[in-house]
Amino acid sequence: MKLINSYIIREHILPFFYALFVIMFILLMNFLVNYINELFGKGLSFLTIVRLIFFNLSWMLALAVPMATLVAVLMAYGRFSADNEITILKSSGISVFNIIRPSLYVGIFLTILMIYFSDQILPESNHQASLMFRSVRQKKPTLNLNENIFYTLDKYTIVVEKIERPLAEEWLSLNAMLGPEYHGQKEMDRLRYLTIYDRSDPVKDVTITAEEGYMVYSSARKALIFTLFDGEFHELNTSGYSDYRRSMFKRQVVYVPAENFEYEEEKQDGRGDREMTIAMMKERVASFEGQVKSQNNKIKQYTDEVFQLVDSFMVYQRTDSPVEFAQVKISPVQKKNALQKAIRKVQRREQQFKTINSITNSNEKNINKYMVEIHKKISIPFACIVFVLVGAPLGVMARKGGMGVAIGISILFFLMYWVFLIGGENLADRKFLSPAFAMWAPNIFVGIGGLYLTWRAVKETTFIPWDRMFRFLKRLIMKGGTRK
Repeated sequence: MKLINSYIIREHILPFFYALFVIMFILLMNFLVNYINELFGKGLSFLTIVRLIFFNLSWMLALAVPMATLVAVLMAYGRFSADNEITILKSSGISVFNIIRPSLYVGIFLTILMIYFSDQILPESNHQASLMFRSVRQKKPTLNLNENIFYTLDKYTIVVEKIERPLAEEWLSLNAMLGPEYHGQKEMDRLRYLTIYDRSDPVKDVTITAEEGYMVYSSARKALIFTLFDGEFHELNTSGYSDYRRSMFKRQVVYVPAENFEYEEEKQDGRGDREMTIAMMKERVASFEGQVKSQNNKIKQYTDEVFQLVDSFMVYQRTDSPVEFAQVKISPVQKKNALQKAIRKVQRREQQFKTINSITNSNEKNINKYMVEIHKKISIPFACIVFVLVGAPLGVMARKGGMGVAIGISILFFLMYWVFLIGGENLADRKFLSPAFAMWAPNIFVGIGGLYLTWRAVKETTFIPWDRMFRFLKRLIMKGGTRK
């Protein structure tokens, strides 16, 4: 039996990794299409792009493993059924359950492995990817000047009429003349008839024109350095538009601030719910639960105060006669002032109730959000077991119903699982469902379907009575032909 179990498990390996590769490739292509504008066109190094993709592979792997498990089990048992190996094993006295059991062991192993992966490795990968994405989004695109195109950089606007490439022998002399910032540059564009509009000073506008110029980015200064030749400065006082100055230069260096032109990774440690381990999220949940308890105590305290004020109000309302006023020793003016004070206090408490209620709702939503992620870290890996229960009996029964039908039914199970998962997560975040039920409902419903299929496979009956259906369709077609 050990030899048979080993053989069954080996038959899953190649389909599993084949399916895993295909699914990971599809998820990766979808990721690149969605984020192509953020990854490319900003001058990021190849290593930075590779690191960003690598960190995002973790969440793809967490989703792909259960999918690959379903496909691998379906393909393995489908081949067993097509090659009559299931029939041979059953004729040898081995039950269908014993044939499926090795796959269940593999599903349990993958579940344990992926729970550890989702709790310990995935959060850190998500955190690093999040930090890199934030840094990428803050980085400005690489400055690529084109002829007669205005390029705006904060409060500076740059336009070049013509762009030339100096000859190799010219570049040697230019490199020595331009300054140390240009050293190490193998080639450089010559900017002809360049204009820079400077609006950084609130009291004056500056326009710089030059017949020739060169540009380089300085990481030390975090600025674009323009070395200009044969140009003019035009300064206009914007307060009264009366003071105008014009000056000429032979050589001038202009610094244009260019923050965030370089990629710099953030080091902050703020984490979202998908960047935390289960232990971290439980600490957050405990903190929010403490805040909810504190707010509820405040509500109880304020409610008691309001009821006391209402009781006092009722006493004042009953003291209309002079005798009653004498008994409670309160004058009409005091009564009026006391009532107004009580009303103002009740109104303040009403606003406080609204504020506390808003804070409590926010805290409860945060609790649900973290509890959803806690259950998701376990429920998604558990899908490996559920998909074994679905895929194995479908593969066993594939010969009677057809492989295409089995694959079609498995896709329906798979879509149903993810619809339940995504819908349940949204409903739990909005407090319509408990996080535990929302995240485990897909496993429960699909698992029940898998258990039913397994039972039908053990009983050696098909999921759908194909023979009866074919006879019904045949009679229906024959009746239609007779009527004609």
